[in-house]
Amino acid sequence: MWTDTAPQLIGVEEARRRLPELLQRAQAGETSLISRHGRPVAALGPLGGRITTDPMLRQRHLQRLLNLRGSGKGCWGARAEPRVLAASASDSGSGSTPTKGARSGDLHPIHRLQRGAAIALDGSALVAFLTDAKGTGDFVEPLLRGIAEGLWRGVLSSLSLAEVLAGPLGRGEEALAQRYGVILTDPDCWTVVPADAELVEAAVRLQISEPVLPLAAAIELATAIAAGTALLVSDNPLLTQTVQHPVLSGL
Repeated sequence: MWTDTAPQLIGVEEARRRLPELLQRAQAGETSLISRHGRPVAALGPLGGRITTDPMLRQRHLQRLLNLRGSGKGCWGARAEPRVLAASASDSGSGSTPTKGARSGDLHPIHRLQRGAAIALDGSALVAFLTDAKGTGDFVEPLLRGIAEGLWRGVLSSLSLAEVLAGPLGRGEEALAQRYGVILTDPDCWTVVPADAELVEAAVRLQISEPVLPLAAAIELATAIAAGTALLVSDNPLLTQTVQHPVLSGL
């Protein structure tokens, strides 16, 4: 069900008529979504996608993200069933390594992240959160909270977005898919990285150097590296074996 915290879609013609007002809102830190035939096609927001300093709007960002927890139960079937996200990382010279097997109450690895750092979440981690797979919500929620509050920047590959949308669309849940699309492409919080030719080439090179990685996992890894992220969060255990980039993964 669509929540009242989701931004209202504005048609192209309406956006033209209200452009001065929408520019003022963007200057104040608010993002407006522009749609064609009822589907979001563009966003008008703060330059560079900087999150607003307005506390009320920040709270909206936060609630929209946290309300996603468990909203997709049953959408992806058995393949999304619980794997507990545990902290593990490869040492790629980025500083301290998150503690293996972190449990609720342990020092969460994200406490070591610098303010303004970019964090990539792949489709497997997001699906685990959306289905509230056992243990995942407690581990991923602080990441999403920090992204919503502007402490860090979220990065999402187009492949991850496709995996997120595949669940509800496969069950005919159009409204839920639209809700996910709107929230997870909000430019105030997220950067969506398309899999262009350059990125795909980088992914293939990663796969050649680490044959254990499936191509999809290599694309996620290439996205995290290309976007300059501090770490990649995944529920794919194969990604923990990489030596190319720090990974928090479900093991």
